[in-house]
Amino acid sequence: MNKEYFLDVTIEQNINEYFDTLDKNKLLIFSPTSIKKIKISNKKIQMENWHNITKNKQKIDKYIESINSRINEIITFGGGSVIDIGKYIAYKLNIKCTCIPSMLSTNSYATNKVAIIENGKKITLNAKMPDKIIIDNTVLKLSEKENLYGLADVLSIYTALYDWKIANEDINEKIDENIYAEAENLLVEVMKFINTNSFDKITGNNLKLFEFIGKAGYITNLYGTGRPESGSEHILAKEIESRIDIPHGMSVSIGILIMSLIQDRYNLNVEKAIMKMNILEDSYSYGLTKEIIKQSLLDVKLREDRYTVINRNRKSEKEKIMIIDKVYNIINEVGNNVNN
Repeated sequence: MNKEYFLDVTIEQNINEYFDTLDKNKLLIFSPTSIKKIKISNKKIQMENWHNITKNKQKIDKYIESINSRINEIITFGGGSVIDIGKYIAYKLNIKCTCIPSMLSTNSYATNKVAIIENGKKITLNAKMPDKIIIDNTVLKLSEKENLYGLADVLSIYTALYDWKIANEDINEKIDENIYAEAENLLVEVMKFINTNSFDKITGNNLKLFEFIGKAGYITNLYGTGRPESGSEHILAKEIESRIDIPHGMSVSIGILIMSLIQDRYNLNVEKAIMKMNILEDSYSYGLTKEIIKQSLLDVKLREDRYTVINRNRKSEKEKIMIIDKVYNIINEVGNNVNN
């Protein structure tokens, strides 16, 4: 299997021109906020707002039953939720899937897994790796902040790989040395890219962001689970997200800072990268407070299938509160003005 598969199927194209070529046997699933960024003149395309399908598995399965049998390709245009729905439908129908990300907030365009809801809980299911990925830089430029959230998520490799080492030491979980090295090399490359370029150069190079974010996703494809880039920081992020509606890249960034301290390996270059991208500058507007961070960390739940530093639980409550204070102060020191 080609390790750079997601790049092999990538096409740079004006998506308005692409939409003009589609016939009536194509089904376009779109985000309403994304569709406003373009103008579709082709009236042949069958179109569906993802809000009408939702991410509820039962509703998606019911929608699949209603799809015309002549549909031979699913096309998605939007963010992670839209892409996940389209990949799942294409997988269930065994038809082609074309993905057009309108933002790079997640690596869903480069994986064969989806996150959907069943019985009120988020679950991960197999899906179809897109047969084609179309990127339009003009469209991606309209989602600068969201693209940086996706890049910040790649930094989770730092804490996730150490969690993998902990699992190896404590419960003898095997480490795939090739996958580990792939993830570690990607982290080094991304850190260098962020910390040696200006903010404008980072946000202006969406093709590079697409490559970095997609490669992180595809490394997990190769391994079979999210272990190489998802550890204690994602577990804490999920706890924060259960309390407030906050961008995933923001909650994961907080998770990286806190969990690296709990791992006793805080890295100033990782902090510098997160702050340089201004990931946390709007955190107060999402209702993030010190109390929410505190309760999220103190109440964080173990993940049965992902052994991490959380399982060791070697920090006292007093030490955890000191860690929270440090991270909270770091956020304030860069002028983010998080409200208490």
